[in-house]
Amino acid sequence: MSANSRTLQCFFNAMKCLKGEAAPLSFGEVSGLRLELTERDAEISRLRKEYALLREHAREQAERAVDETIEKIILEAAAPLANVGAMQARHLEKGGLNLDDLLSITASLGKILTERGMEQIGCVGERMPYDVALHQMLDGSHPQPPQQVRIRFSGFRFKGKLMAKAKADALHMELDK
Repeated sequence: MSANSRTLQCFFNAMKCLKGEAAPLSFGEVSGLRLELTERDAEISRLRKEYALLREHAREQAERAVDETIEKIILEAAAPLANVGAMQARHLEKGGLNLDDLLSITASLGKILTERGMEQIGCVGERMPYDVALHQMLDGSHPQPPQQVRIRFSGFRFKGKLMAKAKADALHMELDK
């Protein structure tokens, strides 16, 4: 007979005793039940400790994964950012800023972020149907979908989560002529 079966049998015998349907449990049976309960309590305690350790380990792994991802992004962005620093120093020293170089660096950083899951919502000057979830109106208007709006500042999503709404102005009929 397994330990679980033996425990259940003792439990049912104890219930019968309480109802007056069976003789009281022997000292040995009571001692056996106490020992099993003590063992089960120890097992539950051990499992709780193991669960806490596993949970802590999972938290540490998640933190390491986040740190590794950020480290990879920083590693990829280090060269473009170093170029920005050099351009800034050169500009402060000699004046003049090569706009094409700056835009190229910005495009490089944008590409790095896009490869990591960033999605741009609209391009400056682009016309698109208004979506209250994606657009913030700058001109105080309240367009109704699918009315067209003009993007003034791009918005961004990261892996589907909205990070910043695109800022837009409503298009009026006289603007379209």
